Amino acid sequence: MSISADKPIRVLIFDHQALVRDGMRMILNESGNIQVIGEAGESEQALALAKDNEVDIILIELNLDGELNTEIISELVKANRQARIILLTNIEESPILHLAVQMGAMGVVSKTGNRQTLYKAIEKVNAGEVWIDRAMIADVLTQISRSRLDDQGNPEIARMASLSDREREVILLIGKGLKNKEIAVLLSISEITVRHHLSSIYNKLNVANRLELTIYAYRNGLADLPN
Repeated sequence: MSISADKPIRVLIFDHQALVRDGMRMILNESGNIQVIGEAGESEQALALAKDNEVDIILIELNLDGELNTEIISELVKANRQARIILLTNIEESPILHLAVQMGAMGVVSKTGNRQTLYKAIEKVNAGEVWIDRAMIADVLTQISRSRLDDQGNPEIARMASLSDREREVILLIGKGLKNKEIAVLLSISEITVRHHLSSIYNKLNVANRLELTIYAYRNGLADLPN
């Protein structure tokens, strides 16, 4: 399977194991439209490459150097505002995945998946959408549910009640995987207005980004789970 686009998707691979990086580079090079612009095995190297290069996607292993290192995600986001981060992980513990999403990851792909899944995730995230493997959705939703219930007074009802009808429409379309431009066309509004709605939604629901909003919407019935 190859990804069709006008220009290659520029990818930075971040994994502490050289053999894993070699294998990932070979897989991505066979996609037909992905250009591996660099590889890093350490945090400092990854940050330097992200800062000094034009990068579309950063593939990062969630568990580095034998310990959880989710902080590197937010550091990479700051180092390159253009790049979007996809996690490659075999970790199924939902608190970890939830934290990674909060840190700014836009996609989560299981290492047990196939290359077609990885290609599709890269394509979707590069296009501004979010991606999470369906097998992981239930675990992430369960953790988010528990964390919301742990809040004093469970403020989610009040937060959702503060949403306008238009904001609920935007959330529903986000849950269907639509981009801002597509949402603007369907709702007969400008892309700038869509962005304003999203900023308001993020603030009202206390979510950090598009992926966390998508998961929140699935969990709280604001959007339907994908088939």
